Amino acid sequence: MPFRDKKQAPFLSRLSQPVLLGLGFAVLIAISSASIWLVNQARDDAGAVAHTLEVQNSLAEIQIYLRRAESSQRGFLLTRNPTYLQLFEDSRRDVVPELDEIVRLTSDNADQAAILAGLIPLVRDKVAELERTVELGRQGQWDAALAVVETDRGEMLMRDVTKIIEDMKAAEELLLASRSQSSRESANWLLLVNIVGVMAIISVAAVSVHLSQRTTKALRAAHAELSMVNADLEKRVAERTADLQEANQEIQTFAYIVSHDLRSPLVNIMGFTSELEALRSDLFARISGLRNRAGDTDEAQDEALAKDFEEAFGFIKVSIIKMDRLIKAILDLSRQGRAEFRPAPVDVTALVEGISATMAHQLMERQATIEVAKMPEIVSDRLALEQIFTNLVDNAVKYLRTDVPGRIEVKAIETSAYVTFLVSDNGRGIDPKDRGRVFELFRRSGPQDRPGEGIGLAHVRTLVRRMGGSVMLESELGRGTTFKITLPRTLAAQHQRDERHG
Repeated sequence: MPFRDKKQAPFLSRLSQPVLLGLGFAVLIAISSASIWLVNQARDDAGAVAHTLEVQNSLAEIQIYLRRAESSQRGFLLTRNPTYLQLFEDSRRDVVPELDEIVRLTSDNADQAAILAGLIPLVRDKVAELERTVELGRQGQWDAALAVVETDRGEMLMRDVTKIIEDMKAAEELLLASRSQSSRESANWLLLVNIVGVMAIISVAAVSVHLSQRTTKALRAAHAELSMVNADLEKRVAERTADLQEANQEIQTFAYIVSHDLRSPLVNIMGFTSELEALRSDLFARISGLRNRAGDTDEAQDEALAKDFEEAFGFIKVSIIKMDRLIKAILDLSRQGRAEFRPAPVDVTALVEGISATMAHQLMERQATIEVAKMPEIVSDRLALEQIFTNLVDNAVKYLRTDVPGRIEVKAIETSAYVTFLVSDNGRGIDPKDRGRVFELFRRSGPQDRPGEGIGLAHVRTLVRRMGGSVMLESELGRGTTFKITLPRTLAAQHQRDERHG
């Protein structure tokens, strides 16, 4: 018998643990459900109380506006001083919206709505009576205006209005008392349920602690293993980052060397093209002389040949100019990739306004305006910021639509560590399939009817990434585009970034 008890004890212990946990979670779910229901009930009760207070406040506002209007009317009629009219006009104007508000607020109360149906005509009659006397005073008919006042009709209307409002307030007071009591009861029940819930949670927590002790050793072992894996992963990431930076530097150096070396043969081609043009003139002059000596007067073939030469030289020159622009763009990008930033305080608002001033002629030609909102000062590289905003604003001006007045807006959204600058326009917009491609070098979107080589946005992305930021765009075809440039408030010095990534 004792032997059997020793064997059964662990079994019962193992059996009671899941049962106890299940029971605890069931109690917790029940208490949580009750708490949620009571919270919603308390919120509804609080909303009802707030609604009653809104009704009372709106009724008081109507009384105040009418009293102000009446006081300013009497002041105007007694002193004939027009300064009272401003207060009269303000009070009279505010009465009608307040009536609409009280109608909205009492739409859920049939009794109050019925009373309000009798109040509204009285208020309108009172306002009409005040307006009539003031208008008579404006026209200089002071005796007629005072005669209207002396009929006591206005006072009777005011008494009727006041009585109805007081009756409505009294009804709202009864509702307020009832709703406040309901709100207190809900709060008490919620407190009770929360107390029970805390006790239940403590019980469940005690069970959880007991169970967690059985797996603590396993968790510690797993944590130690995970730490080792993380350390190894961080090491690999650091190595990969260093490799990528080295590869990026090599690519930039290669691009610089290649583009720099390409300029030499290009200059030679340009020089020899000029020499060929000069030789062409001598050649045709000699051909013309030989023809004259031979007595041949037919120059049609020479003119056709000269035209072919001219067309060929034209193609060569256009290609040379385009190749020169592309090589210069590659050189600029490679220089930017190797340039060192010099952080300094920059007034971004003044910087963008300066850029806008330099583009005044282009804006005038496109019948466009640019709005620059107040933006925060940041610590960054002034030249890089100027290049970023110049490219974005120039891009916005270039692709404005011709069927609507152009509008460009530059503003900022601040966070604790970053500032997001938004450059928006109402231009052509960018097709969804092109939104990722516009930042690529030599890639452009839409009709190619504007000058450019597809370099500006690639330049922007390169600078923004090197400054530790990001660039995104939102666009709707035919409606406009917004570029979002997120930059750190304070740009770290170049050697600090190198040390972080090295």
